[in-house]
Amino acid sequence: MAATHKDTHIEIAKRYFNYLAERFPVMCASDEFHFLPRAENARNHYGTLDNLDADAISETLVQLKKFQNELAAIRGAEDDLEKYLEIELLNANIAGFLIEFEQKRSWQYNPLLYLKIAFIGLDHAQNKPSDDFDETTERTIARLTEIPRILNQGMNNIDSVPEDYYQASLHMIDDCQQYLDATNMNLSEFLSKASLAAFSRKLENVALSLDSFKTLLSALTPVSDQQFGIDTLEATLKNHFLSARSLDEIFQIAVNDWEKNLRRLEQLRSKLDPGKTWQALYHHYFPSGVGGANTVSLYAQEIKKLRSFFLAQGFNDKALNAPVEVSATPIYLRSVRAAASFAAAFTSDIREKSFFYITTRFPRQKSDHADTLLKKRIHREYKPLTAHETIPGHHFLDSIRRQLQNPIRRQIESPLFYEGWASYSESLLSEYGYMNDAMDRLVDLKRNLWRSARCQIDAGLTAGRITETEAMELLQTCSFSAPEARRQIDRFRLNPGYQVCYSLGSYEFKQLRAKYGPKMDPKRFYECLLDGGELPFHLLDLRLKNLIED
Repeated sequence: MAATHKDTHIEIAKRYFNYLAERFPVMCASDEFHFLPRAENARNHYGTLDNLDADAISETLVQLKKFQNELAAIRGAEDDLEKYLEIELLNANIAGFLIEFEQKRSWQYNPLLYLKIAFIGLDHAQNKPSDDFDETTERTIARLTEIPRILNQGMNNIDSVPEDYYQASLHMIDDCQQYLDATNMNLSEFLSKASLAAFSRKLENVALSLDSFKTLLSALTPVSDQQFGIDTLEATLKNHFLSARSLDEIFQIAVNDWEKNLRRLEQLRSKLDPGKTWQALYHHYFPSGVGGANTVSLYAQEIKKLRSFFLAQGFNDKALNAPVEVSATPIYLRSVRAAASFAAAFTSDIREKSFFYITTRFPRQKSDHADTLLKKRIHREYKPLTAHETIPGHHFLDSIRRQLQNPIRRQIESPLFYEGWASYSESLLSEYGYMNDAMDRLVDLKRNLWRSARCQIDAGLTAGRITETEAMELLQTCSFSAPEARRQIDRFRLNPGYQVCYSLGSYEFKQLRAKYGPKMDPKRFYECLLDGGELPFHLLDLRLKNLIED
């Protein structure tokens, strides 16, 4: 077969990225939205917000299918493996958007989508790199002006809301109002009276829009999450994640992983204290030397240690040395983000920051006991959590991706690869001898057990492979309370496929390591594994095979 013209798929990709960057500048610039690419030209639109008008979404769906048709026309004739990989990445990325907006139609029932666009967008306007203060001021005013529009689109589009999104949205609205108050206070320190007055009027309009949004939501009766559990699991795995494995295979992988981790936890428990359950050992464990430590400082120091350690192992020094700042989770995100989460820099601009966010207290609970439990957990798990979110996990991987020369591989993330690598990277702490303490090992096994439980539930519940009772038992075995387990299951139903990524992705990396690791030194193996972008695993397997043969 003759190869396609060398620039055809690149030209299609350029038009595709530019189209999405203009239509959805906030979602493209944030890793909060896994179904969109990190289209770099979104940095040219920091003064506008995404358009979620129903007619505009319909137009976008039509246009993306046209891009699909263009790619289909060149896909079959492409005999260059690397170009074929890039065409597949583009197809998978388009499929992710179509699943989210055409099949799931989450824009019709998820208020968080509108709130996140509004306030992540405002955050970006204020904090992304700019040439001067005037540019920052101009785009901040522009996005403040746009917030009432995006919230109004939400009010027009949403007519029913699942319980989980309903409660989270009401909490986020309260947090956003606090964020606006804090923004007003910060601005008063350096703006002139005239400029501050203009900002204050914009902030008041946004506050009024938030009130209206809250009033609309409060008037709705939340619907059971189960009624929104549209079965997009197989389409997500096959078309968006490009997994070559069947649901039965994935479910069995999770079951095997569960049994292995449970067996190891029991063996470790019998050595540590035969008189206690491993759950009791986990909950009573508190690492020595960190009891009185400031949480943010604890994690910042751990990043330094991990960076130094993996530099000595020969990992990519440029990616390891990419800066990341540890800070408290922004007010407007604290109800919807995990206790520890990563927010990647969007572009390769050295002025742009990546953040490792830490939530140090429950914002909705007026309970010192609840805050103490949270602090104990994030201190107990600080080593694997830091590895997962920063080095050698998400931050390291994102730093490599943003250095890639190829525009397609640089701007596309794959949730299966992304979460799989972060989960796999935790295992490197033990493998390389960084984490040898028996209790640290117990924490590691417990985290693995939880991931395999989530994979079983995600792959098995909708398809009838397990019952709700069995799903509850899995999570309760992982030491979650019944209400916590119930909330997790409901949340999983609203985003089919994502919980599979952690356990399945980690498994796929281990399979590749077992197959190709003995054929090259570790430094070369990880370079080959990561420098091609976030590829589907069956094609990554083929790429590694070709690299070794060459």
